Amino acid sequence: MENQKKDPDTFFDHFSRADKPTKIGERFVTALARKIFTYAQIVPGSSVLEIGPGRGDFADICLKEGVEYSAIEANRQMAESLQKKGAGVIMAMVPPLPVLEREFDAVVMINVMEHMNSTQDALAITRQIRQVLKPGGKFVICSPDYLNWRGNFFNCDFSHAYVTTRRRLDQLLVNGGFGVKRSCHLCGPISGLLCFILTPVVCRLPFGFLNAIFPNSKVFYKLYKAQLTFSRKVLIVGEK
Repeated sequence: MENQKKDPDTFFDHFSRADKPTKIGERFVTALARKIFTYAQIVPGSSVLEIGPGRGDFADICLKEGVEYSAIEANRQMAESLQKKGAGVIMAMVPPLPVLEREFDAVVMINVMEHMNSTQDALAITRQIRQVLKPGGKFVICSPDYLNWRGNFFNCDFSHAYVTTRRRLDQLLVNGGFGVKRSCHLCGPISGLLCFILTPVVCRLPFGFLNAIFPNSKVFYKLYKAQLTFSRKVLIVGEK
């Protein structure tokens, strides 16, 4: 992590430069971002801070819906892309949360909490986020459900370190000082009973194994990405 702190703008270059989504994949990712936006009950005119926005799928929805959107992003290429869209972006890695001169109605972390190095880091950023939320503000987390992902949780990304499940994230929010919580599970943008019917099948697909055997195969690489897209995620909202 020391080198990342000195030169954070190269962090996650494997995602920003090489891991480009297909057009079909983009549609499902956008649908997932829309699902999170709706579930979090974010309304036009509210202020949102997203930590680790990546390619900006959630940012696009916020900007389109008239939300006052800001972001913290460590990767220079992705930060500059967001700035061109009109978002206010701070280049930094978390934790710690950089100094912010305002409070927000919501702070959002999509596929980010699992990148925390430890329980201490996860708890530290959770408590710091609570400090920059307005009274009644929301902390929105969407992360892989390890109970479904299993080995894919660590195999799919070198920086996955903090294990996330609904129970663990619920406890994290409690210990971070959050009160009211709502949560659901997602299979891509699909929730409810269908999510729990699909995800046990998805996790048993052999594409990760085939991608390991044939690492140069673009077909198995894309199929493995699709499998990860539809592996079960936890969406949880804590209120200050």
